Amino acid sequence: MQSQSEKIKNLSAYRVLEDREIKELNSEGFILEHKKTKARIFLMSNEDENKVFFIGFRTPPADSTGVPHILEHSVLCGSEKFPVKDPFVELVKGSLNTFLNAMTYPDKTVYPVASCNDKDFQNLMDVYMDAVLNPNIGKEKKIFMQEGWHYELEEPNGELTYNGVVYNEMKGVFSSPESVLDQYTRACMFPDTCYGFESGGDPDEIGLSSDLLSPIQQLHLSVW
Repeated sequence: MQSQSEKIKNLSAYRVLEDREIKELNSEGFILEHKKTKARIFLMSNEDENKVFFIGFRTPPADSTGVPHILEHSVLCGSEKFPVKDPFVELVKGSLNTFLNAMTYPDKTVYPVASCNDKDFQNLMDVYMDAVLNPNIGKEKKIFMQEGWHYELEEPNGELTYNGVVYNEMKGVFSSPESVLDQYTRACMFPDTCYGFESGGDPDEIGLSSDLLSPIQQLHLSVW
């Protein structure tokens, strides 16, 4: 019977670039390269029953309008194989996941999932892979408006206001003095790099762009 290491090394679509024991984690680590696309894959084999997967992309921001963060949210609003309004919420309610999220960092965006159940794990990977590679963002402009920002008018004579999932989330982040200090410190230390911008989006800048659709689509096409 083949060991896990032998199975990985015999994968015909991949080339093993590095194989190393990670003693601190009682694991064996592999770096693979997909022969056709040149995509890099890191595998860690051990006895843990909890299976973890994530796909990540380089998304260094060019400003603080929050384009990477809005894209992170938008791709999880339905895809080619799973054209439901919010597959993320459906997975939270109906799967056996032990972890399910998506995060935007200062220079990358990642989509991690985890489960102890094999079938559930395969399903989680399928939903997330289709979400990031075949999202409905090119078909539904309202997704960007919902997740990024849009105008709202509750009454004919009422006040015109901004609203949006990411916009409101970042208003909460910027209400924390520690978060504001952290962003200001990075902006001072790394003014000429992507780390000087707020990848999640500064609420004062998220609404500056009259058309977020174009830069978000460009980012998706350039890094996905």
